[in-house]
This record gives sequence, structure tokens and C-alpha cells, in this order.
Amino acid sequence: MTTAAISIRDVRMDYPTPDGVKHVLGGISYDVTEGHYVSIVGPSGVGKTTLLRLLTGLAQPTAGEIIVAGKRLSGAPEGLAVVLQDYTRSLMPWLTVERNIALPLRNEKISKANVRQRVKESLTEVGLEGSERAYPWQLSGGMQQRVSIARALAVRPRILVMDEPFASVDAQTRFDLEDLVLKVRADFGITTLMVTHDIDEATYLSDDVVVLYGKPATVSDIVSIDLAFPRSQVETRNDHRFAQMRTRIYEKVRGLS
Repeated sequence: MTTAAISIRDVRMDYPTPDGVKHVLGGISYDVTEGHYVSIVGPSGVGKTTLLRLLTGLAQPTAGEIIVAGKRLSGAPEGLAVVLQDYTRSLMPWLTVERNIALPLRNEKISKANVRQRVKESLTEVGLEGSERAYPWQLSGGMQQRVSIARALAVRPRILVMDEPFASVDAQTRFDLEDLVLKVRADFGITTLMVTHDIDEATYLSDDVVVLYGKPATVSDIVSIDLAFPRSQVETRNDHRFAQMRTRIYEKVRGLS
């Protein structure tokens, strides 16, 4: 029997406007299986990031509930880490790489030796050994996003939330980072939720792709990605089933079916 790490139950979100009320989410329900990688896709402005904010506890739904680790979410849950799109704003340019990664550990009751060990292990995981003393502005965009991922890993999260994490890098770097997060998933078994506009990326990375559509948004489709792990940028993307699934997702995002 599979275990739900996160249960989203009839979640609705409304915002007041000068003309009345804007209905953004119109009843979202979905269970995220522990250890799975789930992508949330949909048209621009449909409410993907709003749902992500609710999942991180940064906002509260107008109605419905989100259950994390058996508890109703009322704030930022323990064991959650976030990776954002804009690494230039999420990293502190005046801090070295190792100090950026150690930053979220300041309030944890662990020794300095353990902090150094976590920083080292996290850098090794993302392939940045030896970059401890560098500053973010001395690194490429892809390397900076690797630092952001390493910082998230340093807190040993149970849940990783990512908002368009690869949108600001070039295509080749994007492929490299996609394979990196698959490695992280395999090594740590972290439950991961990602918002993305890239349908191919969602298909390549995910166990499930949740498609939001409509105003207010509802779950238009949940596509189970029946492709074996480990995945390959060449072999997986050339699999005829990959094409079929990404086409199905595209049609749902565009409202064509």
C-alpha cells in the first residue's frame, strides 16, 4: 500500500478584487505519493504558483485542506525545502558557496563539524566539490542553481518544492540539471513537487503530471508517466510512449481535449 506524503483535499483559493472576488482555484484534490516526483502544469496564470504557495504554507486556502505527514497544514511544514527559479535572488552574493549552503542550518541544533559535513556532502551530490570558497557571482548560472539545490539538500528535507527551477538557464544546462534532480531523487527518495511550463521536462522527470485548467482552475487530468527509471535524455525522449504522453498533456494544457 502506497503512502500519501501530501493530501490536497478540495482546495479552493479566492482573492478579493476591486470588482468583487477572483476565483483562482476551484476545488483541487490530489494525493502525492511518498517519494514520488510530481509536476504541476497548466496555462500561464491558471494558478500553479498559487497552489505551490499553499503547499509551502506561505498562504492559506479559502476552503479545503492540505494534509502533510498526517497533519493539517497551517504554516510552513517541517522538513520542506524550496528551490526557486531566480537563483540570483535566492543566493546571497556576499556569502561564499559554503556559507550559502549552511545558511538554513543556523537554527538547527547541530555542531559546526556536522554543518561542514552536510555542506560537503551536499556539494558532492550536485557535483560542485571544491567550490566551497567561491562566491555565487563567480559561478555560471547552472552552477548557481546547483548551489541552490545543495542548500535545499543540506536541511535533509522530506519534501522538495521547486518553482520553474530551470527556466533561467540555457537548454544544455537545463538537461544537465534535470538529470541532477533525478539523481537526487534516486539517492535521497525525496518527495518532489515542481511547477513548470515545459511539458517535455514534466514528462521526463515525473511519476505523475497534474494538469490544471480553467477559471477557476481544476484538475483537468492526472497523467501517470509509465516510463522506467533511470531515464535518459536520449532513450527516454525517443520512446514512442514519451511522445504520446507529452501530447496528451499538451492537449489538456491547451484545452484541446
